[in-house]
Amino acid sequence: MQLDAQQLPSSVNKELASVYLVSGDEPLQQAEAVDFIRKQARDAGFLNRQVFHVEGKFDWNQLFAACLSQSLFAEKNLIELNLPTAKPGRDGSQAIEKVIAQLSQDNVLIIIAGKLEAKAKNTKWFKSIDQHGVVVQVWPLLGGKLFQWLKQRLQRKGLSTSQQGIKSLADSVEGNLLAADQEIEKLHILYGPVELTEDDILNAVADNARYDVFKLTDSLLAGNSTRAVHVLKGLVGEKLAAPVMLWALMRELRILAGLSFEKTTTGRTEATFKKHRVWDSKKSAYLNALSRGNLHQWQTLVQACAKAERVTKGVEAGNETLIIEQICLAFCEPKRLKQYGLVAV
Repeated sequence: MQLDAQQLPSSVNKELASVYLVSGDEPLQQAEAVDFIRKQARDAGFLNRQVFHVEGKFDWNQLFAACLSQSLFAEKNLIELNLPTAKPGRDGSQAIEKVIAQLSQDNVLIIIAGKLEAKAKNTKWFKSIDQHGVVVQVWPLLGGKLFQWLKQRLQRKGLSTSQQGIKSLADSVEGNLLAADQEIEKLHILYGPVELTEDDILNAVADNARYDVFKLTDSLLAGNSTRAVHVLKGLVGEKLAAPVMLWALMRELRILAGLSFEKTTTGRTEATFKKHRVWDSKKSAYLNALSRGNLHQWQTLVQACAKAERVTKGVEAGNETLIIEQICLAFCEPKRLKQYGLVAV
């Protein structure tokens, strides 16, 4: 069964499926969809949570052991498989198929994946999930859908505004839902549960830290580590949420990894630029950054972002700010990955 994020709550409330695939590259909707499934699973008695991250040479036997065993103590397990690339490979595909076909009734499996390519829907592992469970793909919200999302988000905080006010808010966040959520929280703190004027919104977002996020990525693409660290410290001082910074870093690193792969295999780069809708004026900045590193180094930095994300969620111990700073430094000088404490998993 395939659903969008808005349909998920009613489906889960009716019946908890044995397996869920939540994929996409819009982090807030994906995180909230997974959180909702987690909560419903806990309420249904699936209290023993196990988390696996597919990185490097992942041992798929771990997934077999977790999913195909029944607890001697009648415990119900919530098993999460993080698949950032949305490409499990041959061994992973076979493992997922086998697990789904034999999944114990004591277990619920959530697969949290990156954006799926169109051809992934023709794979056996995807079809197996579609047949036996629920597939949720989250997409960036545009136009009327973004307006509706913002209106509902404001209402959660007891806030309301005119259509023009919502448009001003939408223009200020440019489709970044994490930034939008932060702005709405800021508006609630500033004004309380009231009807906002357009001026209220414009004044609140006038000094929006999201512009500094783009200053950060511009500094990183230019390889200016001194400037990047200065901007990063400003973001931390302004208490910008770490997921917003990681969203920006991950986007740039995925573009560079895609460019590196494409250039190595075909000698061209246009497909990646087109896929990520990179403006012509920005292409030279990416190509200059690309010359500093190779595919392995960019992928290692993507993995480091995934680690930082786990730290922000409390899944893994560590200092998220320090890791983000290390990523920024290595972004500027990929050849010094090891020196900055970052190595391939």
